[in-house]
Amino acid sequence: MTVEPLRTGSLRRRVVVVALGLLLVVLVAVALVVNYLLGDRMRTDLRQRLADRAGYAQMLSDQGVSGQTLADRLAGQGIAATLTTTGGQEYIGREAPAWPGTRPGDRPRPPAARRTTPTVQENGEQLTVQLDLGNAVLTLQTSQAEIDHTLALLSRIELVAGAVTLLVVGLVMIRLVGVALAPLDRMTALAWRIRDGARGRRLRPTRPGTDLGRTATAFDGMLDALEAAEADARSAQDRMRQFLADASHDLRTPLAAIIASAEQVLRTDPDRETRERRLVEVVREARRSSRLVDDLLFMARLDSPVDNPVSLDRRPVDIAALAGERITALHLRRPDLRVELGAGAAVPTIVADPDAITRALGNLLDNAAAATLAGGLVRVTVRADDDVAAVAVFDSGRGVPAGDEERIFDRFVRVGPDASRSTSGSGLGLPIARAIARSHGGDVRCVATAVGSCFELTLPLVSRAWSPNPNSVAAGVQP
Repeated sequence: MTVEPLRTGSLRRRVVVVALGLLLVVLVAVALVVNYLLGDRMRTDLRQRLADRAGYAQMLSDQGVSGQTLADRLAGQGIAATLTTTGGQEYIGREAPAWPGTRPGDRPRPPAARRTTPTVQENGEQLTVQLDLGNAVLTLQTSQAEIDHTLALLSRIELVAGAVTLLVVGLVMIRLVGVALAPLDRMTALAWRIRDGARGRRLRPTRPGTDLGRTATAFDGMLDALEAAEADARSAQDRMRQFLADASHDLRTPLAAIIASAEQVLRTDPDRETRERRLVEVVREARRSSRLVDDLLFMARLDSPVDNPVSLDRRPVDIAALAGERITALHLRRPDLRVELGAGAAVPTIVADPDAITRALGNLLDNAAAATLAGGLVRVTVRADDDVAAVAVFDSGRGVPAGDEERIFDRFVRVGPDASRSTSGSGLGLPIARAIARSHGGDVRCVATAVGSCFELTLPLVSRAWSPNPNSVAAGVQP
């Protein structure tokens, strides 16, 4: 599956651009609202002034003021007054000087009872009010151009102020974002140091619940996993080197004996007894080599359950009967040992591959026999514990040194005073027995004893292992 590449644009630039974009939207919205409200207020005030002038004209007309005087008193403050009499005479108001204590164009407000609400007509930028005074018609006009000019000036001020604000905020944010993203710089620096060999360094966030804290925690977890994987890989590589060295050593010994015996038979003319002895030695060492190669192939197949699975022919098996057969075979090979099958309660049938379980039991018994001197004791007990069947193999030999209870299951490992628990074995018997047990859902472990050693094989009973289709399945558990 193709993974889309991660877009890695500058995070600082993204944060600054987004923040400035948001600020720009806010400034534009505020400017639009301010301009709208201010323009509406100024136009409302202008209409109100026209209405006030109309009411004031009505009051002056009632007082008998007429002609040019009336027109002059109504003109000013951006309002033009034109009085047209019924005789056709027209008077254009002239703005009078400011009255004491007032601004130019201010006029006394008419009493509230005298106010009227004339109709204000709008024609483009012009606002007009016409008032019939009986013997004349008064026309009041004003322009909204000044309002538009004021709003345009305000817009230019807002534009300049907004640009300056965005520039200052942008410069400040570049610095602040750099400070805020300092933990990311630290992560980057740590990653480079780890790449250069500074293993074991971690961020250790003080607040793992925050965004940066979760990122740092995930970063530390990734480093832990990577270092653990690296350690496992190195350990596996070391084990592989040791495995190859041990396998080569164990194969070299019988091959050297075979070559030496064969060369002696070919190059010399030994008597019949010597020739037969050499040929017997060749066969014995060849069988030893074959057994070692077979064990190596078996372990390799267990290590690769997907590519080359070990098929298990699962069927109901009497584990006690299998143990009895292996004890009989061991007694025939080593009559100098006391081999016993401990009496116990009946063990239920298990579901397993009989050949594989026979091989595991044989390896455990061979291991016990190899560690026991002539006249020693090898005892096998079979019992059922909860939902597992357990086969314990005890020997009265040298025992397993403390601390080596797990190491003894490594391949080609021999423990003891001479580092050779089984001088005739390959060092693969116990690992193979454990691998077979684990492929069945069980295990093999070394049990502490006061004298000698004890290895216990556990396998699940029918209630756990049996399935409706007991055909061959792949052994998916590695040793």
